[in-house]
Amino acid sequence: MYDILVLGAGISGLSAAIHAAEKGFSVVILTKGAKPDGSSNYAQGGIATVTEKTDKFQFHIADTLEAGAGLCKKETVNILTKSGPATIRQLVKWGVMFTPDPNDKSLFDLHLEGGHSHHRILHAKDLTGKEIMRALLVELHKHKNIHYLENCYIKDLICTGSGKSKRCIGAQIIKQKTLEVENIYAKSTILSTGGAGRIWQYTVCPPDSCGDGMAVAARAGAALQDIEFMQFHPTSLYAPSLKKPFLISEAVRGFGGILKNDKGEEFMNQVHPLHSLAPRDIVARAIHSEMQRLGKPNMYIDLTGRTPKDIRSHFPNIYAKCMEVGVDMTKEWIPVVPAAHYMCGGVLVDSWSRTDIAGLYACGEVAATGVHGANRLASNSLLESVVFAIRAVDNISESNLTKQKITVPRSGKKVVYSSSKAPFWKKRKKILQDLMWTNCGIVRTVAGLNQGLKVIANLEEEIGKTTKAKDTENIHYLEFLNALQISKMILIAALRRKESRGLHYILDFPNPSPKSHHQSIFITDKK
Repeated sequence: MYDILVLGAGISGLSAAIHAAEKGFSVVILTKGAKPDGSSNYAQGGIATVTEKTDKFQFHIADTLEAGAGLCKKETVNILTKSGPATIRQLVKWGVMFTPDPNDKSLFDLHLEGGHSHHRILHAKDLTGKEIMRALLVELHKHKNIHYLENCYIKDLICTGSGKSKRCIGAQIIKQKTLEVENIYAKSTILSTGGAGRIWQYTVCPPDSCGDGMAVAARAGAALQDIEFMQFHPTSLYAPSLKKPFLISEAVRGFGGILKNDKGEEFMNQVHPLHSLAPRDIVARAIHSEMQRLGKPNMYIDLTGRTPKDIRSHFPNIYAKCMEVGVDMTKEWIPVVPAAHYMCGGVLVDSWSRTDIAGLYACGEVAATGVHGANRLASNSLLESVVFAIRAVDNISESNLTKQKITVPRSGKKVVYSSSKAPFWKKRKKILQDLMWTNCGIVRTVAGLNQGLKVIANLEEEIGKTTKAKDTENIHYLEFLNALQISKMILIAALRRKESRGLHYILDFPNPSPKSHHQSIFITDKK
């Protein structure tokens, strides 16, 4: 029995675990793969907060609300922005080394990104996520009261009671190397499992980003909110020879990169007053539209207006990756294409990261804090991950959850079925990814969403007919089932939103509704 169980070891999970350990709690943190794990390690751009003298909290708030297209929750946006400077100080205390201002080493070098009115993006070159993860992992291992378990798959949450008296007391996990099933109990549980980008065909998310956390929370009875808002990053590197997807950071456009078509036309000039620095949803749709209009597989970013020295200095990782596929970004335009990137909705939580199940918290991309609304403002996500992870632990401490007595059932160990059926489930997963990209992508239609639900119904029927009892313990089967469940819920949520708002653009309802609204959805919903 631990005080706190943290599911997921990205920036939010590590921050929660360290903060909890500093308060003296016993902590166990699980990761699906090997450390460092998750999307956080791939974050390039940076973390947004007010540090520059001419910048103010109200400017950051205004930019966030503008990008969120009327669906941001003002309370959590206010908490996020005003917690920023203290959060940066905490990260620096934990060992994070942000790039300093070249002219004044006591200050931070600040980037500008799309949707921001001021330079406020702290970064570590173009590998910010990797640097934060490095520092947090070093800090994590200083604490003897943190138990770290790698390669553990969450099968389900363990809850007692029902209705308003339901209480989360841990999780059932599968150890992927030994295939043993084990129950881990805790006085409180924090979900920080990341998003669901991998359920779309084209994505910059890592393989483990397939909605597991949202699925297990929904099955336990927690509400999900605003999951129709998947942010498609406008600029992933278009290189068919590339085995792993690669993101071209928003900071490249903030540094002077201009979006162009193959004719050299700056097509964003006719789309938005901020041109290439417009909010991501607008840029992604504009690139998608221009690709369709010209029948081209990609668009381009032209950064050749900056000196080669500046480009290599600010974006060494991006420069190296482009050179790897034969593109010299100091002389050539970078080929780019939109890709699924970030889930703006998720497990519904309050301003203290509490779900509607006692003892269960959620933070990071898996959570719907309301900060991002219908469209995430660039580089707010890393800040949100740390701010609301710390708030979750603070609430656990203040509410005395760890002092409550919990009786847990006895459970013996068992071994699950091996992964011999992996090819079968991989094939079904490809069908799912194709339908989500085609029917629930950057631009949607009612007919397409309904068609997607029909394909899912066929997959569910096929599973019912072909799955044997032992297959239901197969890790690949369980992962596919989670992806199928979340895809279905996203399609249903998209059909219910009869308007175009932020990241949800549907041709049948091209205009926003006069009154914005949030949408909660439960796994028991039949509509």
